[in-house]
Amino acid sequence: MRYVLALAFKFAILLILISCTTQQPSPFSTIDRVIPTPVNGQAVASGRVLSVITGKPIYRVRVAFAEVIRGEGDDAIYVDDGGLTTPSAETDEDGYFVISALPPKEYVIVVGDPLGPNDVVRNPDTRLPRIWKIEPNQQLDLGEIKVNIGV
Repeated sequence: MRYVLALAFKFAILLILISCTTQQPSPFSTIDRVIPTPVNGQAVASGRVLSVITGKPIYRVRVAFAEVIRGEGDDAIYVDDGGLTTPSAETDEDGYFVISALPPKEYVIVVGDPLGPNDVVRNPDTRLPRIWKIEPNQQLDLGEIKVNIGV
């Protein structure tokens, strides 16, 4: 009888240990990624950020749409004010992000800390910052965005 009780006790402890080590879903997990419908003339942009260095998704990194301001001719600058007015979002654990209520303008996408390590999404042909012209009510799927920052 003691043998059966000891065996049952060990089995119960084993079950408790197994349940404690099973990976639980993260609060940042978005298994069913639902992209909202644009409203009021605004746009919605979504995508996934991957590191060129590791090839892995970048978790909890800022993705910002820095407004392009044009000067004379082809001159232009982009402005990222660190989130005061710059539309931005944070990636989830799988590198996905959604930015809703994006005003229709021209933007450059900046990934990372505005005052620290960051990278600008570049045109693969020219290596210059890529400019996206956002239209009213546009639903823009950017797909995979590869940037030169680590995980």
